[in-house]
Amino acid sequence: MQEKKERSAAKDFVSGILLVLFGIFIVVDALNMKIYNTFLDAPGFFPAIVGGVIILLGAVLAFIGFKLGGLTEFKEVMNGAFLKEFVTSDGTVRVLILILMMVVYIWGLLGRMHFIIATSIYLIANFLYLKAMKQWWISIIIAIAMSAIVYYAFKLGFNITMP
Repeated sequence: MQEKKERSAAKDFVSGILLVLFGIFIVVDALNMKIYNTFLDAPGFFPAIVGGVIILLGAVLAFIGFKLGGLTEFKEVMNGAFLKEFVTSDGTVRVLILILMMVVYIWGLLGRMHFIIATSIYLIANFLYLKAMKQWWISIIIAIAMSAIVYYAFKLGFNITMP
């Protein structure tokens, strides 16, 4: 029989708040996209809808967490020892490194070099860091192949040029 995992109201509350903030970011970014004829055919229309749904679901999750005592539980958990343990944990460091790789990819590589090269570098770095493959050369082959497939699928299949 499977053990039942304990839910944490604080996790629900904080996750909900973060989802609301992320949704707001998406909506604001979508609304700042260029509108050609009407907003309904603008490139920001669908992201605005997705952002709105994320805001709604995040608010529901935060509300549920709040009702279950998430704010009180969050205040109890957020102390110096917890924060130090969280910041220095292997999982947190690993996620921060992956986020840094993504930032370098988005703002450092994309637009400065061809999409296939930039994406291949990003994927190879991720594969090697995560030790996704036993042999490093398989990571390189898969990264280059997937980058080319995505590029040409969008270019030929959808008539969209990747950055």
